[in-house]
Amino acid sequence: MDRSWARIGWLYALGVLAAAQLGKMSALVPLISIELAMSLTVAGVLISLLEIGGATLGFTAGLFVDRIGVRRVLLTGIGFFALAGFGESLAPSVATLVGLRLLEGAAYLCVVVAAPLLIFRTAPAGRQGVALALWSSFVPVGFALGATTSGWIADGVSWRAATLAWGTVAAVMLLASWRMAFARVPASASPRRLTIPRWPIWALTLAFGCYASFAVGLIALLPTFLVEQAGAPPRVAGLIGGLAAFISVLGVLIAAWLRHRGGDRMAWIVVAIVVPSALLFAVFAEGAGVWRVAVVMLVLNTISGIYSGLAFAQLPALARSDSEMAVANGLTLQFGATGSLLGPPMFAACVERWGWNGAAIAGALVSAACLVLMQWTRADDACPASSLPSSA
Repeated sequence: MDRSWARIGWLYALGVLAAAQLGKMSALVPLISIELAMSLTVAGVLISLLEIGGATLGFTAGLFVDRIGVRRVLLTGIGFFALAGFGESLAPSVATLVGLRLLEGAAYLCVVVAAPLLIFRTAPAGRQGVALALWSSFVPVGFALGATTSGWIADGVSWRAATLAWGTVAAVMLLASWRMAFARVPASASPRRLTIPRWPIWALTLAFGCYASFAVGLIALLPTFLVEQAGAPPRVAGLIGGLAAFISVLGVLIAAWLRHRGGDRMAWIVVAIVVPSALLFAVFAEGAGVWRVAVVMLVLNTISGIYSGLAFAQLPALARSDSEMAVANGLTLQFGATGSLLGPPMFAACVERWGWNGAAIAGALVSAACLVLMQWTRADDACPASSLPSSA
């Protein structure tokens, strides 16, 4: 195997480690609530705090990541994950857990800003889009791994053992990463000059934020709909929700294949936006049965995952320099995290206003915004960023 792809695989694994911390807390909060008398509201905050760094500082991090040093930022993030995991295993109170979760939020910001930039700089010439398309699947893979593994350890031992296990994994990955040679900073990525991205990059990253609000808002409400309207047991509703989130990885793999094959990618992007929004009306329909919802959701999220992969793959074509690519990556993180935070309450508000059909209306609205924004991302005259390395 080409060494560059081996390094890309390792960077992807670090992204999975970061996303696993979201799934970890989702699985552990019921047990933490019992032991530390934590309210449901605080439990929700504890889960969402992982995204707070990206939602508030993603753009800034993209501007300054080369000034600080991409390798340094990445290793700092992994180290923070290790410290937070060890600290959570000993946390005596909810307040301590909140503080450690904020540290994990900083760690997530560091890893998710640095890793895709290093993937872009490591990938062989002409393959940056394929590599970034594959990177876009790290959230569902990490979430599923984090939730499943943490739940298994918590059931067998305790929730503290689960956080300790993740801290240990992060520490081992930090030691392995410390000795690894990553891509150097290209000459075009001057750490002394700030780069403000052009409008097509703003449009693409805003569109990705719309997609994130669609994907996360849908998954957040799906179990409740299945229990209240379709009569599914909570265990079955949770299983369908988890499978629906994970199946988007298949869409990302299809996107990578489409990227490799070539052709009119914008046509596929339109399909991947319009079809899932239309299918929502079949999901949140009166009298929808459990199996019908499950099948439609699997199809919907597979097609939706194609958009995620193709959107990430388009970043190298839009960036005119490596510095612009770094900032574009920060914007993608910021708007993606913001969409993830806003999606669930927005979908819930539409359900309260129009009933469950309101969830489909919300999906149609954000999909329309995503589609309009994507029309400004055509990059026929864009100059792909250079990936030729120079001294760090």
